[in-house]
Amino acid sequence: MVTVALVGAGPGDPDLVTLRAEARLAAAGVVVTDCIALGVAERLAPRARVVAVPDGAPAVAALLVAVRGGSAIVRLYAGDPWLHPAHAVERAALHQAGIATEPVAGVASEVALPAAAGIAVHVRHLAVACTIGPAEAMPPAVDPARTLVVPTGGDGAAVARQLAVTGAPNLPAAFVSAHASHGAVRGTLAELGRRRAPISACLLVVGAVTAPTGPPAGGPHPSRPPAAVTTAGPAPGGEVRGGGR
Repeated sequence: MVTVALVGAGPGDPDLVTLRAEARLAAAGVVVTDCIALGVAERLAPRARVVAVPDGAPAVAALLVAVRGGSAIVRLYAGDPWLHPAHAVERAALHQAGIATEPVAGVASEVALPAAAGIAVHVRHLAVACTIGPAEAMPPAVDPARTLVVPTGGDGAAVARQLAVTGAPNLPAAFVSAHASHGAVRGTLAELGRRRAPISACLLVVGAVTAPTGPPAGGPHPSRPPAAVTTAGPAPGGEVRGGGR
């Protein structure tokens, strides 16, 4: 019986995939991958036939065609599968067709890419919550202690303007690049909405964690509760809650 491994590629660096993901890719005969994760597939699955699909788009048809071939199959997602917009649709379609799946977690790009740019989406003395999801599903951006992590969809300035209209335009924010070496472009929501986002920008992070300042002299805020990390809108993985650092 064919099992499709639903594998997270992490933020795009082949050195950051898990050992299990590396093993599944090495054994794969077919890899159906997001375009942004193509480099990971080409490096870690050199013997596989690689099928690239648009980032974020469901690839049900390509997976069902691959299953008919009978070889080991990997669906490779940018970041972590459970945070990927196509994961729930694809997993449900495969199960409906009687095809087993194996989840293989990956490093979440929504956390790893800001970290590479020097932004921790949760810092206990600055943030009480972090919400990840599309702009249209976000709560109003009004509280600097609630970090928002929003995919830009190629137009970061438009996303910043959208959040500024429904929230507080003076909130600190940053464009984060898909390439770790490019760092972040920081400003307020209003400022970022007026400027062209870097071509490589893939995330907009909003909240006090993006301000280029260090921790307060008194250390962590004693009254801050542990952070809640949630996904906004019709997210594939539901909600994840974790303790503070």
